[in-house]
This record gives sequence, structure tokens and C-alpha cells, in this order.
Amino acid sequence: MNDEDRMVVERMRGRAEQCRRLARAILDRSASAVLLQMAEEVEADIKRLEGGETPELTQHIHSPPQR
Repeated sequence: MNDEDRMVVERMRGRAEQCRRLARAILDRSASAVLLQMAEEVEADIKRLEGGETPELTQHIHSPPQR
């Protein structure tokens, strides 16, 4: 991975962490669930970019958030 790709991955990690912080801070459970799902999807994309194993997320992507 080149330096530019590493910078992109670091920004992605930052966005995933921001989603997790927002999910903890807000009171709306459905919005919180969406933010946590977004963080998981970003982390899965990072693993794909780094050539690692990717967890199966398709069942979560199409499931409505739990209330």
C-alpha cells in the first residue's frame, strides 16, 4: 500500500471512530444502530483494501435497525 492509500485508510478509520462516538452520544436508538453499522462497513472496506479477511455483513446491511 502506498502513502496515499495509507492516508485514505487513516481517514476512513477516523470516520468509523467518529460514527462510533456519535452512536454513543445520541439517544435515538435507530440512528445509533445506523451509525454503528456504518462504522462496521467502513472497517470491512479497510480490511478489503488491506487484503485481509472480510466479515460477512450482507445480513446486517439489509436488516432494519433493532429498536
